[in-house]
Amino acid sequence: MKECFKCKRHLPLEDYYKHPQMGDGHLNKCKDCTKSDSEKRRKIKEKDPEWVLSERNRHREKTRRYVQQGRQSKLSSSKKLECTKKYRNENPEKYAAHGIVARALRSGKINRHPCCICGSKAQAHHEDYSKPLDVIWFCPKHHNEHHAKKRDKEIMKSLNQETI
Repeated sequence: MKECFKCKRHLPLEDYYKHPQMGDGHLNKCKDCTKSDSEKRRKIKEKDPEWVLSERNRHREKTRRYVQQGRQSKLSSSKKLECTKKYRNENPEKYAAHGIVARALRSGKINRHPCCICGSKAQAHHEDYSKPLDVIWFCPKHHNEHHAKKRDKEIMKSLNQETI
């Protein structure tokens, strides 16, 4: 049994999150209080556009470091297949456009071009999936940056609409 410093309840250790730096290996705040505090912080911060963008950048940097260190999470092949099927079912227009581009490249109907920014080997990017052969060519780095900027604009737009 342990006393939560926040709500003063005496609870079993299973009701506390593990924390290796604490004397008994568990936080001094119970799970309920931790969740409540976290939810309050999230509600306050998610209305702040600067915080949202800085948090997105922080996560991108963390993921980039993990990939460089070879620590990215390894999904089992069955989990990858499950994720792929889910994506295809949720995005039939995107999936169809990707297939049309792949077939057009194989048949020679269209040719792969270098990245429109840096000139290195590129991927096809669709601005409009209803026009599957109308693509922009980006290398993986610039393709990800393009999508990140696009998502950031959408986030800022939605946050600005919420505050109005």
